[in-house]
Amino acid sequence: MGARTAKRDDRSPVISFPAALRPGPTPPLLTVVVPTFNEQDNVEALVDRLIAALAGSDFEIIFVDDSTDDTPRIVMGLQRDVPIKLIHRETWERSGGLTTAIVRGLRAARGEYVSVIDGDLQHPPEKLAEMLAEARRCDADIVVASRYRKGGSADGLPGVTRRLISLGSKWLSKLLFYERLRHASDPGSGFFLLRRDVIDGVELRPVGYKMLTEVLVRGRWTELVEVPYRFQPRNAGESKATLKHGSQYVQHTARIFLEVPEVARVWKFLLIGASGMAVNLGVLWLATSGLGLAPHAGWAAGVEVSVLSNFWLNRSITWRDRRGRGRLRTLLEAARYHVACALGVTASLVVFTAAVHFGAATMAAGFFGVVSGLMTNFAGVSRFAFPAPGDARAVAAPRISGVAPLPRRLEPAPADVAADEQAA
Repeated sequence: MGARTAKRDDRSPVISFPAALRPGPTPPLLTVVVPTFNEQDNVEALVDRLIAALAGSDFEIIFVDDSTDDTPRIVMGLQRDVPIKLIHRETWERSGGLTTAIVRGLRAARGEYVSVIDGDLQHPPEKLAEMLAEARRCDADIVVASRYRKGGSADGLPGVTRRLISLGSKWLSKLLFYERLRHASDPGSGFFLLRRDVIDGVELRPVGYKMLTEVLVRGRWTELVEVPYRFQPRNAGESKATLKHGSQYVQHTARIFLEVPEVARVWKFLLIGASGMAVNLGVLWLATSGLGLAPHAGWAAGVEVSVLSNFWLNRSITWRDRRGRGRLRTLLEAARYHVACALGVTASLVVFTAAVHFGAATMAAGFFGVVSGLMTNFAGVSRFAFPAPGDARAVAAPRISGVAPLPRRLEPAPADVAADEQAA
């Protein structure tokens, strides 16, 4: 992908997935990653149910533990016929929340497929066998256990407030990152399975609890399968949800919005368009009230200055992954940008002229003119000024099984050098 390579910092470590980190001569078919925080009453039952559900499959279990209770001791004492590994993170390693624990487990995973499941038994381990079977049957890149697909349920969420927050974050993510999440009914699910190569070479920078959103937006995948499941009430212990997790969700969403150019282009374009509106109206006021120019002369000056301002911002932010290098290429893109905006400018002129003709104040007429042309410009700019290489846009319809292809495969981002680590 074309995600920006960000500086490493202690608060949110940049973690990447070079293929060279995949050790072992005979990797298992599946690695089950279980992030845990004070789940001493649940981990043994979870392991036994996973073993029963995946009987006959070659798999390993990796616990990534942040606990302050006896969870790590219990995990280390488990004697089963499958490999069970423990990574106990020190306090200084836990910044960023649950998602950074999951990333640590994904990095240590050796399986062709990797799944993530909570340690509190709210995700039924028996569903994992179905998810693995669906991944192999459909040759899917990602399989998501969805609470919001027909046959699923989110009744295990405690209280109406938690359910409303879950639905609200789901729709906000889908609205902002429509390009990547439009086929996902539950992008906030914590229960999913993916091919290992979906994240090989991909830089992940999650914060908080929404790891699947991070994978779906930044990962390299084309086909998604969803299977419904019923989110269970907590078996033992207490819920870890706090107000801090809400702020982490906002932080994570903002990070994806700013760092990944392939998503939220419409929203970025609209925000920049709003800034252009302010520039347009400011120049119009200065030209007409300050310099005494005729309304149409002021309108023309406002349009040109705002088009140049919008071009620079859109080139720097919205389509920075498609912009060319060099002065000549920049001038060519600026020329194409003006042509692409011509239809929107024409619509703006028609509305402005009509408003002035019918007696509207000059500033009001300018406002309506700018709004009328804003959305008209987006398609032209995207396809003409900053066209996608190849522009392959065929979208396949979702299958009955829940397979939801994405229109195109995204290229991996340059990965940072991974930090050395030791798993206990």
